[in-house]
Amino acid sequence: MAVIRRTLAVALPAAAAIAFSVSPAQAGVGIYCTGEANCGSFYYNSGLTGSRTTFTGSGGINGSISDLAGYKFLDAGAGKGTPVKNGAASFYNGSPTPTTIFFNSNANGPCDTVAPYTNAHRLVNTYNENASFMFGASGSNCYKFN
Repeated sequence: MAVIRRTLAVALPAAAAIAFSVSPAQAGVGIYCTGEANCGSFYYNSGLTGSRTTFTGSGGINGSISDLAGYKFLDAGAGKGTPVKNGAASFYNGSPTPTTIFFNSNANGPCDTVAPYTNAHRLVNTYNENASFMFGASGSNCYKFN
């Protein structure tokens, strides 16, 4: 299993960044989706605006976050520092596969599936009620962003 890191920007005199090991996906500030790997960004506001946090990782269960608790919006803008869990209004899927966002932890409940390289300017089933997500998954009863 590969070592995965989560990077948080911390306001220190030298503006240092601190890295913590967590599993199974990577989240951080300054990460941009390049289309080569699974990558998705949650945004605090609708229309892909406000602070964001971008996750990268493998597909399926190893590319999922079963509980977004503890993750915060990291980039500058409205919502910076607030929790991602139950706080995201929009999402960009920069992955070559679908990404599904779930209302509940552990990939359960109502969901939104975002097609590859697609913007969800306003989440439908998980608007400000997002608790987990999975790269490479297309939920059967999800709202579909194509």
